[in-house]
Amino acid sequence: MIEPRVKVTRRNLSASIADDLLFKIKSGQYPPGSKVPGEKELMAAYGVGRNTVREAVQSLVTMGYLDVRPRVGARVTSVPVEAAVEAAAISALLAGEAVGDIYELRRVLETEIAERAATEATPADLDAIRLALEDYERAHRDGHGAYRADVAFHAALAVASHNVAFRNVLEGVGDLLLNARQVTDRLPGAISLALKEHTEILRAVEQRDPEKARHAMKVHMVTSVEAWKRAQRLFVES
Repeated sequence: MIEPRVKVTRRNLSASIADDLLFKIKSGQYPPGSKVPGEKELMAAYGVGRNTVREAVQSLVTMGYLDVRPRVGARVTSVPVEAAVEAAAISALLAGEAVGDIYELRRVLETEIAERAATEATPADLDAIRLALEDYERAHRDGHGAYRADVAFHAALAVASHNVAFRNVLEGVGDLLLNARQVTDRLPGAISLALKEHTEILRAVEQRDPEKARHAMKVHMVTSVEAWKRAQRLFVES
């Protein structure tokens, strides 16, 4: 019989269940290759409906922890340690308003950074941005910690702006959004789209076109906010 570790509340039913199941997976109660309890057992254990259970399971599928197949059920996958999303990331998404405010700050800040980088970047700065983009592409291809390479790409742009204040603020904002970025990276197609947008930003900076760089970054920031909203819909049930 399942023993829920947390008390499920009406505000975040599916998120609480996903968090609890994730704890059991990471603690070894459900080791790689093992089956998690079926829908009926989960419904009875947590006192919730079928849709809530399915949302919780789907969120873990999206994060890469579970694999669901017809007539087989949900099994725990083997998730590389470096690619694992910490359970705290789900809790971070519950503070929706705070994360939204930080994303808004990042939108304003990073468009300025991209614009300035287009006029101030040195050849060495451009090489660093290119290298960061290559690392991001490699991380995407290999499935290892793409969010870290994403942070490095934006950091390289901030360095290329040659504005110390921009660099310091972006670093602090990046730390606050780290958990959210890990989760949004698990959304289908999110990394490939970000890779395309990163390429457009780099191209604009290489062309020394500040207006184009600003626009490319603005598009990327809109995409980032939309990804976060999608993650909220997956992990938080209002």
